Amino acid sequence: MPSRHGPARASLAIVAALIVGACGASASSSRPLATGEPPTARIPIIVDTDVDLSDIGALAVLLRDHRVDVRAVTIVPTGTGVTNCAAGRRVIQYVLEEFGATTIPYACGREDRGPDGQHFPDEWRLNANEGWGLTMPPRPQTDLPEDAVTLITRTVADSPSAPTIVALGPWTNLEDVVRTDSTIGDRIAAIHAMGGAVDVPGNVIVGDLTAESGLEWNFAADPSAVSLVFGTATPISLVPLDATNDVPVPRDLADRLAEDHQAAGADLMYELLQRVPTRITGEGQQLWDELAALALINPDLATWEDANLLADNTGRLTRHEAGRPVRVATAADPGAVEASFLEALRVGPARATPFTLAGQMTVHWDGSTCAADITDGLQPGVVAVKLENGTGDPSGAVIVGVREPHTWAELLALIPTVAADGATASPPDWVVEAGGVWDDAGAGGTISGSVRLEPGTYGPVCFSGSPPDTKIHAGQPFVVAPAG
Repeated sequence: MPSRHGPARASLAIVAALIVGACGASASSSRPLATGEPPTARIPIIVDTDVDLSDIGALAVLLRDHRVDVRAVTIVPTGTGVTNCAAGRRVIQYVLEEFGATTIPYACGREDRGPDGQHFPDEWRLNANEGWGLTMPPRPQTDLPEDAVTLITRTVADSPSAPTIVALGPWTNLEDVVRTDSTIGDRIAAIHAMGGAVDVPGNVIVGDLTAESGLEWNFAADPSAVSLVFGTATPISLVPLDATNDVPVPRDLADRLAEDHQAAGADLMYELLQRVPTRITGEGQQLWDELAALALINPDLATWEDANLLADNTGRLTRHEAGRPVRVATAADPGAVEASFLEALRVGPARATPFTLAGQMTVHWDGSTCAADITDGLQPGVVAVKLENGTGDPSGAVIVGVREPHTWAELLALIPTVAADGATASPPDWVVEAGGVWDDAGAGGTISGSVRLEPGTYGPVCFSGSPPDTKIHAGQPFVVAPAG
């Protein structure tokens, strides 16, 4: 399920804008999947993903669980998914290398989406196509990459028992493989997917569509694929919004992982939360694909129903006696899911290149004084930031830099203009936008986030209130020296 992530950096103009805004069945818990014939000790699976942050979390769970055997990873690219093929391949290759799983093959599907699907907003793709900020060494490809349909077909044929396809994105690759080989559905044990909305509002809110339209992004992105796959006899289990709505991303997830992120999955997730903190702080963030992965392994984390569902030409699901039988997760236990997720991430050895923070700082803001306390110096890279908001109001702090030959004094002179112009303010190109931390609710206490710093001069800029009564104060600047 593509999560809604804009650019990782926050501008002074965005700061002002944020201030203005300051987003008929039987129930059972039995296993929803067949495991193939003949049965094997580990469930063979093919992971089909659009390489969103939530998908990476799910893949981290599946790569280290002894009960499943990841036989292949296929990518749904920009045509219907959230990333392009080049970025998707690069991220999947990197993740497999970090987990010591380089023998697992991966491939990308077609990039041209059909005419019937919803196009993911372009701004959602920015971080995805930049590899979520991960520092990945170049790996030149020396031969023609395999395509997703070929890889799925070959993996099904070579699997020790009928594999389950774990679908974490739109179903374009599934549609293409069924069109290529009409018999393949009989040789797949099951399709286990995060997708759809059955009895709850949707999350596709673009153009004329609202939550009441009942569309979920994975299905709305390529509805013809859903219709085609629903027409097969392959068993299907769905983890729709009905269940994922119960499991928001914990606001303290990064802090909890900071206590123990030695294992590869925990360390990768910790790094991603530092590089893209909106996964925690953004509105409406759920453990979409993570829940799907966990429920494959431990179905008791969810409540399941057998339902007959129809999929229309928009990707909307409805209950109907003429629909095809589907196993549906209707709810989830948030406490159990959180505990299971953390436990799954902490399985196994460390990753190949463990993540290290480049520093830590705490910004204190009381409405008149904005001050940054820095722990043990700063290096270029990802720096953890905590905001101590003592104002009692919705507030935030951004870490802002200046490019030479401009100075911090020039930035101080710019701030009154930003406060006066509000959301229309547009900072000049010599202003470096490193990121920030927000307490949108004005709850106070400690709010965690992160920023990315390069060598240069930076400083904290704190704000609270609404235009024209916005308070914006800058603290003292600090210098980030080149590494080494």
